[in-house]
Amino acid sequence: MTELTIKIPARIADNFGTPVDLLVGFISQINKSQAEIIHFDFSQCKFANPVIVGGVASLSRAERKKGREIRYSFNEANESLVSYFKTIFFPEGFNYEKYQLNELNSTLQAYHTKRYIPLISFPNSKSVEDGHVREKIISAINSIFKEQLKLTGDTLQAIYYLVDELTQNIADHSNSETGIVFAQFYPTKNYMDIFIADYGKGLLESYIGTGKHNPSSDEEAVNFAVFGRSTKNLPESRGFGISTSRKMLVEGLKGKFLIYSGRAFFVQNVEKQELIALSEEYYYKGCFVILRIPILESKQFNFYNYVE
Repeated sequence: MTELTIKIPARIADNFGTPVDLLVGFISQINKSQAEIIHFDFSQCKFANPVIVGGVASLSRAERKKGREIRYSFNEANESLVSYFKTIFFPEGFNYEKYQLNELNSTLQAYHTKRYIPLISFPNSKSVEDGHVREKIISAINSIFKEQLKLTGDTLQAIYYLVDELTQNIADHSNSETGIVFAQFYPTKNYMDIFIADYGKGLLESYIGTGKHNPSSDEEAVNFAVFGRSTKNLPESRGFGISTSRKMLVEGLKGKFLIYSGRAFFVQNVEKQELIALSEEYYYKGCFVILRIPILESKQFNFYNYVE
């Protein structure tokens, strides 16, 4: 059997763009390869990055769905990194099905004193049961954030909203079995990175499937999503999770926002915004959302200015 080896660099710059560029490069390598085995090689990696952790986990699920075998390798001598991967349940993610839902908060309490949450899968169907499970999972994640970040008031409320809205949006549009959420807090740098993803049908097919707005390309579908054209069969007055989240994060919290689906991505910070169409080799049939959230209390930020 043929194998494609994707080497994870020893170190990855902590600016917002570098891990995204790497992840897009991984997508290109995978799409151009006919290999039956995809091997993610972490043997040279010294420090994990949340975008790469979440991205590799999501890519693995997408390629396994296509029938490819996924392999991983690590440097066992790097005990701290190996321990970290075990603690976050990489690559398969924390399996909530092994626990009683009312025990999730206590089960995950050990993460209250860490700087990250585990890599968590959440169910994506629109059933009432799965919706209840998602609520319990997000509640447990929010409890971790509250203890880790030591925030109160509007900023903490905004973080709760962002995670809830964007995971719900994935459940609404993706048609994948599960979604992924992962987060890492950097207290000395006063920000947190959150990675949310699915390996489903992507925004373009979601719009086409509902018959709303009818975008003609991935670029147009991403544009519709970030500027408030919902895929949901709901009254327009209900608001839109992606658009509202983007405004809240960038305009309100002065953070950074990126969404990638199909052959297009949109990125925005307080200084600029950019919508980019990509070539076929960068196609990802699903959706990534990446948030960089400043962890600072701001008297100027009012959560209720950004919700309908």
